[in-house]
Order: sequence, then structure tokens, then C-alpha cells
Amino acid sequence: MSVARDILLLLLAFALQTTWIDFLEVSSLKPDLILLVLTFIALRKGPLVATCMGFGIGFMQDIYLPVDLGLNALAKSLVGFAVGYGRTRIVADNIQVQVALIFGATLCHDLVYYLGTSAIGLIDLPYFWLRYGLGRAVYTALVGSFVSAGLSLKRQFFPSA
Repeated sequence: MSVARDILLLLLAFALQTTWIDFLEVSSLKPDLILLVLTFIALRKGPLVATCMGFGIGFMQDIYLPVDLGLNALAKSLVGFAVGYGRTRIVADNIQVQVALIFGATLCHDLVYYLGTSAIGLIDLPYFWLRYGLGRAVYTALVGSFVSAGLSLKRQFFPSA
């Protein structure tokens, strides 16, 4: 049941990312809701589940926009594995740690994506990573801080659920 809930959360994030997220665009930057959900799954479930779910949802993104087929699956799998593997060495319930992990996960994801994409040359990689990657990481971490605070309040007021 827990895996089904995580899959549904990722599918909901995918639906929101492809339709509704354009309303939150600020200076051509959008938060990555799929990566946000994947980071929380990796923190709770570990590297194996996060890698498999990262591959699955990344492959769905690649099918939706097949310019660089497999690149989203690779990037999300790597990030899911890295966050899931590192969860035992950190205090994963701390909001500041979660926000820092979301920030780092978004930066790493964008670096892998920009390295593999055929849309930009390697000479433009630092500019794209600093301009768009850093902005997306800050924006996703900001959204993640609100999600993390909401989940913390939920655990505080409804401990058994």
C-alpha cells in the first residue's frame, strides 16, 4: 500500500508539473515538483525504492518529451539513489536538512541533465547551470520548505496517521 501511495504521489506531481506549474513560473523558472516528491520518497524509503521510482517517473517524463530519451530517467535515478543512500548519515527529520537536500538534489539533477542534453553545448553548461539550475534549486527548495513544514505539522497533530 505504501508503494502504491508513493507511485500515486509521483503521478500527481507529474500531472501538476506538466499542466498547472506554468502558473508558478517566475522569470522562466519553475519548481520541480517531481524531484521534490522523489526526494521525500528517498528520505523515507531508501535508495532501492527511490532509484526504481526515479527511473519510472523519469522515463514517463522522457516519453512525454522525447528529445533526449532516457536522460530524465538517468538523472532522477541517480538523485534518488544518492539521497536514499545518504539518508542514514543525516538527521532526515530536520526541516533545514530536508531543504538543503532538496536544493542539492535539484542542483545535481540539473547538472546531470545539462551534461547529457543535446540542446546546449558544453561551453554553455556553466551559464545554464548557474542561471537556470541555481534558480530552479532555490525555487524548488523554497516550495520544499513549505511542504516539509506542512508534513511536520501533520506528524505533530496527527501522529498515528
